[in-house]
This record gives sequence, C-alpha cells and structure tokens, in this order.
Amino acid sequence: MKIAFEAKRAFNNFTGLGNYARFVISAIDKHLDADGLLLYTPGIKDHPEAQAFYRKYKNQVIQPKGVYSKGALKKVWRSASIYKNAVKENANIFHGLSNELPSGYNNKTKRIVTIHDLIFLRYPEYYPFIDRNIYKRKFKKACTSSDAIIAVSEQTKADIIEFLGIPEEKIQVVYQGVHDNYHIEIGTERMLHLTQKYGLHRPYLLYVGSIEERKNALQMVKAFKRMKEQNPKDDTLLILVGKKTKYQEAVEKEIRQLNIIEDVLILNKVPFGELPFLYKGAAGTIYPSSFEGFGIPVLESLTMRTPVLAGKGSAMEEAGGKHALYADPFQVEEFAAQISKLINDQSLSTGMLSGVEEHLAKFTSKKIASDLERVYNSVL
Repeated sequence: MKIAFEAKRAFNNFTGLGNYARFVISAIDKHLDADGLLLYTPGIKDHPEAQAFYRKYKNQVIQPKGVYSKGALKKVWRSASIYKNAVKENANIFHGLSNELPSGYNNKTKRIVTIHDLIFLRYPEYYPFIDRNIYKRKFKKACTSSDAIIAVSEQTKADIIEFLGIPEEKIQVVYQGVHDNYHIEIGTERMLHLTQKYGLHRPYLLYVGSIEERKNALQMVKAFKRMKEQNPKDDTLLILVGKKTKYQEAVEKEIRQLNIIEDVLILNKVPFGELPFLYKGAAGTIYPSSFEGFGIPVLESLTMRTPVLAGKGSAMEEAGGKHALYADPFQVEEFAAQISKLINDQSLSTGMLSGVEEHLAKFTSKKIASDLERVYNSVL
C-alpha cells in the first residue's frame, strides 16, 4: 500500500494539528509495511521540530517547483495539483490530515480525510461569521468528496453527522495519541533543572492549552481562588502554559482583582520538550475547556501518571475515561471542590490512576496505526 499525505501541518504547525500529522505519519511509517509514503507540503518552517521531521523524511517530501514555488501559487499547488500528482505516483490512499482535501478524483487513489472538530459550528459565537462559513464549506467539501472520513473521537463523529449531514456509515473513529516525548524516562537531573528554571518550589497545578475564551481560564482562576478560600493553608501554585491571546488580558486582570498574583504563573513560551517534565512534576492537571474534539492534554497528563480534572462533556471524557475527574467550569463551587479533591485526596488520585495502562493502550501508536490500516483497507 502506497500512502500519500497532505502534510502541510506536519512541517508548519507545532501544536494540535501539527502534532497529529507528525504522530500519524510516524505511526504509519513505524508499524505498517507500506510500499511508500508521499508527504506533500508547500513549505517547511525554519523550526527545530520541522527541520528534524524533514531530515527524517526528506526523500518522501514533495514540495512545489517552478512557478508554483512562489507566493500565492503555493496555495494553488496545494489545492489543485497534489492529488493529481499522488495519482500519477500510483498512491493507493490519499489522506488529508487536517480537515481538508485537494480537488480531483480518481478511483485508483482513494481519498480519506481526518476531521478534528466542528467547534466553529457548535460554538459559533467564538468565530467570525466569514471564518465559520469558509470552514464549513471546506470541511463539507472534504467530507462529501472523500471515500471515508476519520473522526478523532465519537464526539466529533456525532458532530459531523449533526452539523454536516454526513451518513454515519461513512465515518470511522480513530483516536490520536501523544508525542514520543511522553514515553521517555524523566530524569531527576532534568527535573531539578526545570524546577530551578521556572522557580517551582511549591506544589503546583498545571494547565496546558491556548489561553482563549472557550477554554475557560477565567473560570479556572475563579475556582482556584475559591479553593484557596476553603483551604487557607493551601500553598499550591497554578501554572498556565499556552499561547498568549487577547483573552489573557482579562485573565490577568481577574488574577489581580482576586489578589492571587503570587499564586498564579503564566508561561507563554515553554519549549515542547519540557512539557512532559512539567506534567510529571504537577500535583494535578486542570483542563477546564467547554468543548474539545478530543482533549489531548487529558491524555498527556494520564500518560505521565498525573491526575487530571477536566470540563464535563465532549470528547474529554473519551480521553480521560474513568481515570479523570470532571466538573462544570461555570459552576465555581463545584469546580473548586474538585480542585480541592485533586490536591488533597491522595486515595482518590491513586484510585483514578489504577488500571490506567489498559485505558492508555487504546492510544498507542501501534494501535492507532492498526486502526488507520483498517480504514485504508475498507476503501480499497
């Protein structure tokens, strides 16, 4: 089986979609006996992770040449030429890894697209009108022109059916997994170095994710303050790790008003390779998002055997299963009570993590490669 990937995100994005693209390509390469991989990208960022990934796969990378290598014509190449090239190269499968497929159809090269989430339709208030309509048109075109659709969770599958009107039988769920960094041994020397670097001399709770409205950092800060009021001797620090946005200003203002400046630390530029160490050292992880297509931080936390509290509903409960706590982030008392449990109830935390290995087995690269192969074979 020869597999072509629309791999722009693998070489140009270093958070969610990029991590997914690199994970899938690496899993297929490692666990399937493919006849060849073709990785199409309009460019490669000058970024350590992109360059390392390129060095590993440079013989399989295909970039635009000639007139298509300049400016806006790269977009034309990506949308109009790469599928045709995959057909010419006798690919059996063309897999769009990030919600899109290029134009064209040929029965000998089957088309598959991964849809990550439809949050822009479920929560339209967070997205400009023009963006919502562009996304909907792109996503629906990809779904209708594909031979099969991969949803990263049962929640996303349900949303594809509800919002795009796609038949259920066309959609298969294949989960995603965590980066290999989360499977390396956590050395004591490195942990001590990061403790000094970030001044982590107190127990801390960790949030990882972009600091934006729908992820509810503001509600998390309010609940954290309430937990402090209920536990006057508590010395826990709350650390937020994520990309800075306009919304962060509101979060910082709330922190000042609540008089917890000394208890909250915001880190906007943490190297990706340091995240597993921060997870490992945390007393617990908090992920208070209203809605996610999957919720990879929940899985990252469990992989590091760190207990986690997540927002109720959506795919986060698929990622965490029975091994996480859940609460409504808009119910401050409820969320504060669960934060307190996360910190203080050691038997609860131990119980949640008991048997987590069986849960995590659903998200290994070998299992996911096998699930992807099943989808590929279903259309051949």
